[in-house]
Amino acid sequence: MRFSEPETPYIGAGNSSKYVAVNDGTVRAIKPEGIYIPALLKGSIIGIIALSILSYSISTIVINKRLQMSDDPCPGEWGEVVELGDGSVYCTAENWNYRGDNAISQIETTEARFKITYEDWTSEYRWESLDHKPGLVVIGELYDDGYTYCRFYFAENQLPDDFGMNDLYLGENSYYLEPSWCNDYSTDFEDVSYSTDVPHPFLGVKMYDPMQLDYNDELRFEVTTNSSTDSGTYMSLDFVQHVIEEEIIIGIVLLFVSFIVMLKIDQRRFVLKFDVEGKRMSLRRSMTSTRWGGWSWTNVNYSSAELEKHQSSVCLMLKINGKKHLIADFNGKQAIHYVEPLKELLNIPDMRVRQASMYESLPSLDMFDVSNWDSDEDAKHIYEFYIEEFGSEDHAKTLDELYEGARITSLSDQVDAQKLLNHVIELLDPEFEAPEIIVNQTRVVEYTSTAKATETDSTPISTIEPPNSAQLDAFWAQDDSNGN
Repeated sequence: MRFSEPETPYIGAGNSSKYVAVNDGTVRAIKPEGIYIPALLKGSIIGIIALSILSYSISTIVINKRLQMSDDPCPGEWGEVVELGDGSVYCTAENWNYRGDNAISQIETTEARFKITYEDWTSEYRWESLDHKPGLVVIGELYDDGYTYCRFYFAENQLPDDFGMNDLYLGENSYYLEPSWCNDYSTDFEDVSYSTDVPHPFLGVKMYDPMQLDYNDELRFEVTTNSSTDSGTYMSLDFVQHVIEEEIIIGIVLLFVSFIVMLKIDQRRFVLKFDVEGKRMSLRRSMTSTRWGGWSWTNVNYSSAELEKHQSSVCLMLKINGKKHLIADFNGKQAIHYVEPLKELLNIPDMRVRQASMYESLPSLDMFDVSNWDSDEDAKHIYEFYIEEFGSEDHAKTLDELYEGARITSLSDQVDAQKLLNHVIELLDPEFEAPEIIVNQTRVVEYTSTAKATETDSTPISTIEPPNSAQLDAFWAQDDSNGN
């Protein structure tokens, strides 16, 4: 699906792809020939991606919709229901545990201290019960530099049987509750004798993290056993329902994404159809398809069609709504073979098949099929060029008006033809400054650049040459003008 006009060129072909011209009397078109392998592979990859997104989005929507419709407060993988004394409901949601578990090799204890040897390191801890709330304990980890990092916990075995969120709320300014040895370099380094005979002071007890104000989505805890320290998180019922709804929304969004990606699966090359009589042009994936992914243009000036030949490419140019567009670009070794089929397809005259150097600079007399410029009939070739470039005869000047603007009364030789063409170029491009034409008794033309005339501050000297000199046809080239 396309929402904006495609960039030019609208079609292009190289050595690995080929286009053919179609003209059956009712339809004129440029269409691709055969299967283009790169497009086929690209379309296949996009198709796989689209199907993957589609399947994931559908499964996400279906699974979470079933969870949403379930009577179980903690459906599916959300685990078991945990209800606190105040009616708060949490789900065990083991898959939400983002803190790792640590295996324990040995636990040693002494008064108000314990030491745990893990698989790769050993840590010493100091603890103390606080009277601020039932079950409140502070545990500090002793670092090698003497600093003690403290955390608060609520020991489940010391909480009321019907404890709720308020029982786990620590309150503001909790740092005032810390013992003097907490979060300070106050640890003494005297030797402490540990024993394995006394168990860990909170062995097998859930140690809950304090609740934070206005945030009760998670209920975090740690449990230390003889073999490991395990971390867990319970998710509130409201949070679970919110996540399920989010998953459904994400699935719906991905569903639309998959549809958008599917629109890109069709990587077939475009077909350009030309309605010469109706002055229309269309871009489609095939000869009979709709505009889906293509585009349509009106007010196409087919009489302005021209071919520009580069060293290794051929470009088709057309005017649409009075503006010149690069329609098609054929490059590679086979580019030159597109010239004749395109000429025949759009009735492009030989005078509008140009070398790139001519097109990129200015038109010259030798682009017209005239051997001797010696009659008003020859002037019609320049006039037809003017009408084609102007795009309309409604407001165009007449040939007599062009004569008057070129300051000639008729076309009798190549000098008159050059004056007439210069004037036409000036009309089509007001910013163009035609070279100065100086005519002496022998009717020979000399072209001088403005810059050179200013530097010398003198009138250029005429050169006596036959009127058919090649310099007459190269009036636009700075190099040629400087050399004369």
